[in-house]
This record gives sequence, structure tokens and C-alpha cells, in this order.
Amino acid sequence: MSYKTIAVHLEAGPRCATRVALAARLAIRHGSRLVGIAATGLPDVIVAMNSAVTEAIECIALSVADLRNHAEAAARDFDRECRRAGVASFQSEVVIDEAVDAVVRLGRCSDLIVVGQTDVAGPVQGVAFDFPQQVLLHAGPPVLVVPYAGSFSSLGERILVGWKDTREAARALRDALPLLREARRVSLVEVGPPRPEARDDDSLALASTWLASHAVAFDAHREIELADVGDQLLSRASDLGADLVVCGGYGHSRLREWALGGVTKHLLAHMTVPTLFSH
Repeated sequence: MSYKTIAVHLEAGPRCATRVALAARLAIRHGSRLVGIAATGLPDVIVAMNSAVTEAIECIALSVADLRNHAEAAARDFDRECRRAGVASFQSEVVIDEAVDAVVRLGRCSDLIVVGQTDVAGPVQGVAFDFPQQVLLHAGPPVLVVPYAGSFSSLGERILVGWKDTREAARALRDALPLLREARRVSLVEVGPPRPEARDDDSLALASTWLASHAVAFDAHREIELADVGDQLLSRASDLGADLVVCGGYGHSRLREWALGGVTKHLLAHMTVPTLFSH
């Protein structure tokens, strides 16, 4: 597997440039085609469409034009950064649609989607508060979420993989393989309740055998769950100096995570380094 096509979400927020620069570095490293998706969004105007509301119709037309102008500006900035960074193959797409729908639809035909973490204190106009969650659940490819704070001079040199015996975690391990092969250090960590002595057929051992078969240098260990698993993974990532976290997303239903909390929900809210999720 390789990342032949990487899609990145474009918008007018202050962190878009950081996200594009990171995606451009990834595209250069992997020889990828980089696609920037700039959705216009739809005007938030409710009006009775009849002959008595010509002013409202004109207002809608102006709003649509303004939204398109913002999207086109984001696309131009993307093109300029790709040329500056030396990306060999890139393309920007201005899509007249809501951001979630546009990124899900166009992102499905990619190997990796790059989006930004939601900043609840500074939301971006036209981008839903649960945008990363919606893309993760509905697009299909792995989703790399870039935090709304911080700078990231490296990505994938030191990787923490949060392992669990689930379909989502196994898929994340496969989806991250191009990055894992290049990493200087990979730590495969399973956090859970105390267990009897490990066996050769337990899930961590099986995952370790699979990683080794792909010539990935790594260490693997199991940690006893002490508190919140999400907190524990972030703490371990900090201890290891990880610049990327890899894990499965929404192993439980999204409703259960919303009501009771979960690792995905915690990481999406509190991540400090880019995190690759697979669902």
C-alpha cells in the first residue's frame, strides 16, 4: 500500500496553511498527487420564494458569490503553497456544497484525507463542529487530523500506535503502513485491564508478528489501564516524544461515545500531535 493520492480540506480558517504545509510534505515524501478540496458551503438563508421577496433573493445571490470567493481564495493559497513546496502533482477543487459532503465525496477516491481538529473556541464559518467525525465515519480512507494548535516540523519519525483487538485498530495498522515503514521509532501499545501471562496467540502478539513481516522496526508492550485510556495514550505519546498517533476510530457506536465518552472522542478533543484514525 502507498499514498498515491492525498486529499486535504481547505477553508478560510487560520490553521489551513499549517494543514496544507503538512499535507504537501507528505505528498513529496510519498510521491503523491495532492488534491485540495475547497467547499463553498451553502447560504444559511431561509426565505419564502415568491415575487414579494426580490430583496431576499438578491441577498442570497450575494451570499453565494461571497462563499465562492472565499473558497476560490483558499484554492489559490493551496496552489501557491504546493508550487512553493515543490509538490510534483497537485490539483485544487472548488465545490459548491457543504464541507462535509464535498470532502466525503471527493475524499473517497484517495488513500488519505487530511483535515483539521475542531477548535470549539474559534469555529470556522461553514465547517460543522463535528466535521472530522463525519469525514471519518463516512468517507472510507484513513483520516489524518491535525491539531488546531502547535507547529509540526516532523511527522511520522516517532509513532505511537494505540492497539486493541478490534477491526478498526487492525485497519489503522494497515492504513498507516507507509508511515510505519519510514519511522525511526514505532511503539505498539495496548492499554487494558490486567491479564494472565501473554500467549503467542493473543492479539498484541499477532499484531507484532504482522508488523515484523512488513519489516517495520518497533517495540510492543501492554499497559494496565489506570484511568481514561485516551489520556493514557496521550501521556505515553508525550513520554515517547511521538509526532504521530495511530489508532482505530469509533470501535463503539458514535452514540455510545457521545453519551459515555470513548477513546476516539477524547483524542479528537485533546490531541496534541497529528493523529491518524481509521474506521
